[in-house]
Amino acid sequence: MAAIMAKPSLKTLKCTQCGGAIELRGGHNVRSIVCQYCGSCLDSKDQFKLIHKFLNQKRPFMPLKIGASGKLKGILFTVIGVLQYEEREAGEFFRWLEYLLFSPTHGYVWLCFEDGHWVMMHEVKDLPETQVEIVSPRKTRFKARDKTFKVFENAQAHISYVEGELTWQAKQNEKILYLDAVCPPYMYSIEMRGSEQEFFWGEYISVKDINAGFRIESFEPATVFSCQPFVVSPLFEALSKGALIASVITLVMYFLISSSGTPVMQHHFGNQLFADGETSKEFKVDKPGSLYGITVHTPNLKNAWSFFDVRVVDRDETNKLFTMPTTLSFYDGYEDGEYWSEGDTEVVSYFRIPEAGEFKLAVDGEGGTGEEPAEGFSLSGVNVSIREGVRLGHYTLTWFVLCLLAAAPYFVKYMLFEQSRWHDDEEDDD
Repeated sequence: MAAIMAKPSLKTLKCTQCGGAIELRGGHNVRSIVCQYCGSCLDSKDQFKLIHKFLNQKRPFMPLKIGASGKLKGILFTVIGVLQYEEREAGEFFRWLEYLLFSPTHGYVWLCFEDGHWVMMHEVKDLPETQVEIVSPRKTRFKARDKTFKVFENAQAHISYVEGELTWQAKQNEKILYLDAVCPPYMYSIEMRGSEQEFFWGEYISVKDINAGFRIESFEPATVFSCQPFVVSPLFEALSKGALIASVITLVMYFLISSSGTPVMQHHFGNQLFADGETSKEFKVDKPGSLYGITVHTPNLKNAWSFFDVRVVDRDETNKLFTMPTTLSFYDGYEDGEYWSEGDTEVVSYFRIPEAGEFKLAVDGEGGTGEEPAEGFSLSGVNVSIREGVRLGHYTLTWFVLCLLAAAPYFVKYMLFEQSRWHDDEEDDD
């Protein structure tokens, strides 16, 4: 048999000052009641005598009315009181509502409403595990309940409207100092009212849950709230994080797979390369079918170009196995006091040789500083090297980039969300 939830007993009395009907819903811990008609604050512990009056109160817009009942976190609560706080900063006014909710089985909680956002808070005795002052600077970190919080704001506010039942005696324009720290979706708050300091634990409640719990149509907020969690489609999040993991795996594969190979020939060709025409150098192939890499490097090429015809032939020079005609050029200088350069002094190409044996690398070249080859053009040397067993991992780099691009939208969206959360801080930094 399902358990029957206890319902709060409902009593009605007449305001001792104006005679208006007041309904009592809040249990034995209610300390004062503020009449919605005349603003009289009545002492619930002393025959509802007048404590003081809230004068010239202007009722704010309230998406929840006193007496409304609804479920949050599976618990049935009733709205028994409401306060509006007001804060002034840099000439602007900021206002928010704090509803006092009561459950016969779970006691009292606060439901804060600001700019369309909702936070459910309750008083706790757990002090922060690390030292924090109510005036701590923004983004100061501290731990509470095994979570790390960052200070979002601290300021002074005052009460500008009160209605209904409260567990203490509120005063008109009563001032509080507060600190809000966030670890989305959680909030940890410290409030100082006179010499009394209280600690609160809060959790962000979505508009969807509020609307379903209280059967209202609260609007979706257009801003990012201090403790609002970053929420996207579970499928989108899973795909994005999967793509990020895949990008890391492909990057690791690149370093595992790729290899520059083992040198089988390194030779420095002098100026005879340009003076005498073709110059050759023999080398041996021990691993037929493997990938070989050939590098031509001209370290002293400057403000000139050079053309090389590189060929790999058999020892008798009857069978041409590989050709690499290539042009290198490098120019630099200063313009308007700034250094510039263009071109390259090195080129790399790859080839395979199907059979083992002795082979010959033949190179001839020409060059110049103008459009036509120059007679007597020379360099202090040209370095040519051949490596065997080269393994190229470029395809894994391609997959790395593709996976990173697939993951990027989620993380870019997250960064923009966090930037919106802390935008005031970013503006201060500017």
